[in-house]
Amino acid sequence: MSKLVTFAALAAACFVLVPLAAQEVQDATIADPKAHSVVLENEHVRVISALAPAGYKSPLHSHPPLVMISLGTARVKFTNADGSEQIANFRPGTVVWSDGGAHSWELLAGEANVIAVEVKSAAQAPSE
Repeated sequence: MSKLVTFAALAAACFVLVPLAAQEVQDATIADPKAHSVVLENEHVRVISALAPAGYKSPLHSHPPLVMISLGTARVKFTNADGSEQIANFRPGTVVWSDGGAHSWELLAGEANVIAVEVKSAAQAPSE
């Protein structure tokens, strides 16, 4: 297995979100508008930009299913709604899929510079 695939698998494992009902935890753009902003929205996707300096702490918030693309280099501690934690290292070009859920995060090093593409059809798809 290539180092790139291994890194992508590790990053995906670290970006796992604990699923919660949408009404239990506020959307990222509502809970943390200082770091999360909508840059495009249509009937298919909502694209969010997440920007924050080193040391920033984002409160508990939720996301629907999404693809995350890192544009910068950062070390991030994610805390899921159930209290479990993961530390992830991101670099430009890291791409991660998430089924959605809730988490908070703390930027341990670097600066957050992320684009998240929330896929509306994935949020509406019935669970298997």
